[in-house]
Amino acid sequence: MNFVQVPKAIEVAREKANKNNVNIQFEVINMLGDLSKTNLKQHSYDTILDSAVFHVFSNEDRQTYIKNVEYLIKPGGLYIQLCFSEKETREGGPRRITKSDLNELFSSKTGWTIESIEDVIYESRSDCSLGLDGRGYLSLIRRNNT
Repeated sequence: MNFVQVPKAIEVAREKANKNNVNIQFEVINMLGDLSKTNLKQHSYDTILDSAVFHVFSNEDRQTYIKNVEYLIKPGGLYIQLCFSEKETREGGPRRITKSDLNELFSSKTGWTIESIEDVIYESRSDCSLGLDGRGYLSLIRRNNT
């Protein structure tokens, strides 16, 4: 999905949530930008869902992204991450993330606790460079209360 399609996807998601009486907030923001200049409030989100975003960033951008997740999420909040894993062996597609990357980036030293990292099949569209069954990790990562 390119960035032009994101606002439409958010609109559809909001309509579905309203129709099903689900209390959820969707926003389109630059997660590598200065979030203090947005309408998003610091430490105000219980859960942040990252569905196949984290693996697209460079090492430097990953650090910025994590700092912005820290800015948004409440102490004790849950960060749910789906990313392509090193178990994906086909050529092409996005960067792969290793378990050791996740364990290093989201350790108690950095203010996080990894609750689980599970192997998953990332179902995608048939025109995706990896086809319909990319290998990934689904991680539940808790922001420490400190």
